Formats: sequence, structure tokens, C-alpha cells
Amino acid sequence: MFRRRPIPRSRDYPAESLRYRTIMDGAVRVHPDGREVCQDCADGWREYKRRVKLMWERQGRRCCDCGRPLALLNATFEHQRRRGMGAAWRDDRITKDGQDYNGAAHWVCNSERG
Repeated sequence: MFRRRPIPRSRDYPAESLRYRTIMDGAVRVHPDGREVCQDCADGWREYKRRVKLMWERQGRRCCDCGRPLALLNATFEHQRRRGMGAAWRDDRITKDGQDYNGAAHWVCNSERG
């Protein structure tokens, strides 16, 4: 009987890749098509929350879907393009080509839209 060692899980993402480059000390991946994806690490989550707060302030503290007042604690990242397919096409940019791209929304509004 062979005993197999478990594969160690590592949160260290490579600094250089053919598929993407990293910015902000590895907190954000930038893909060749310009998409930015915040990583699943402490720095990535901080950047994700910072972006939600910037969108929330840009929108006048209102939901981008329903227009009602929005508390920062209830704000979620509303992606312009759906995240489907396991977030294969996720884009966490706030602006794209100088225009507002994503927004902050209520949990309920975000889940209703899909």
C-alpha cells in the first residue's frame, strides 16, 4: 500500500506568467485583454473592498440598479458583464475607456439581476 502525501496548497501566485501580469504586489491580475481581477488573498480583498467604496462614493451612495440609498456595509460589486463560467471573464475595473464600467449595488438587487 502506497501512502500519498497531500499536495500542498500555496497562495503564492507567480509574478510572471504568459497569461497575465500582476500589479499591486500580486493583489490584482491584469490579463492581455485589459481585464483586472482582484485575487483571493488579503491584499486582493482589500483592493476589492476599496474599489466598492470608490464606486459607492462615485454613485452618490446610491444603488446603481434601483437608485435607492445604499449603506456601504450592504454594497456589493455589480459587474457589468456577468461573472458566469466560474468567473472566467470577470472584470473588476471601475472604469473602462474613461467611462464608468462597474458599480455598487444592494445584495438583493445584485442577486435579482443575476
